[in-house]
Amino acid sequence: MPYPPRHSMTARQRARQKRRIQIWIARIIFFTLLILFLVGIYHLTGVILSRFFLEAQAGSSNPAGSTWFEEGAEDLSSGGMVVAIDPGHGGSDHGSQGLGFYEDEMTWRTANLLLELMEADDRFSPFLTITQEQWEDESRREKPSERAETIQASGAQLLLSIHGNSDVSSDTYGFECFPVPPTLAYHEESQQFAEIIAGLFGQDGQKLRGTNGVRYLYYDENDNKLIVESGSMQLAGTPTFTLLEDSGCPAVLVEQCFITNASDVDRYGDEDGCARAAQLYYQAICQYYGLEPVA
Repeated sequence: MPYPPRHSMTARQRARQKRRIQIWIARIIFFTLLILFLVGIYHLTGVILSRFFLEAQAGSSNPAGSTWFEEGAEDLSSGGMVVAIDPGHGGSDHGSQGLGFYEDEMTWRTANLLLELMEADDRFSPFLTITQEQWEDESRREKPSERAETIQASGAQLLLSIHGNSDVSSDTYGFECFPVPPTLAYHEESQQFAEIIAGLFGQDGQKLRGTNGVRYLYYDENDNKLIVESGSMQLAGTPTFTLLEDSGCPAVLVEQCFITNASDVDRYGDEDGCARAAQLYYQAICQYYGLEPVA
């Protein structure tokens, strides 16, 4: 009887080889899952640590650079909750042109009226992100990054940046505001503050643009503005306003009214309108902190 070929296997040998293959496959699957698990833990730890250090950095003052606050302003942190009021534009940057005035004229007037209201309330230590000298200086402008440095150096706990909207159509009107968007530090607090502001403007009878007047703004790679509605994660992680991203505190940028619309200007853009808007902002800040306005 001839011997069987060397390459042939018995049933027992085939069974052993099958078990070995199954064991190796199981090991490969196990180690693959282990590696994926460890990579996931690594990234999660990185996110947690990044958020921790971002918030720690945001809560500290910025020793780098020279700002008007560091050069001689009083220590605002000792007098109450430190609130930064940003009059959008100013200096050589006048913003959009409205019906007989520029955007920076409206924002400066509103910001100073709000400052007066808050200075009368000893629970707050408000300050403007630019001085009158800087606002009047036609030779330069305070960049958003410079304003953010000032805000961080002040130890601000809240930021309101005041702007005016414009459109080629004089029929466009309404209020909208932009909090720090999702995935960035202070998003939740900023969202809460924005919803309070929009709610008060809505109660005052103003049209709220978008779903509820609260929206997120991003910039694409060509620096084009992209707007999505509140709650959307569609563009999360994309760059937003520098001031919102770098100020290191809860922050909201408001578009007070359309300075190209007569009814909007009459409501919130002229002298009486700016006072009306300032009162709403003051009420919103008080409500954010769970306080009753004193005026």
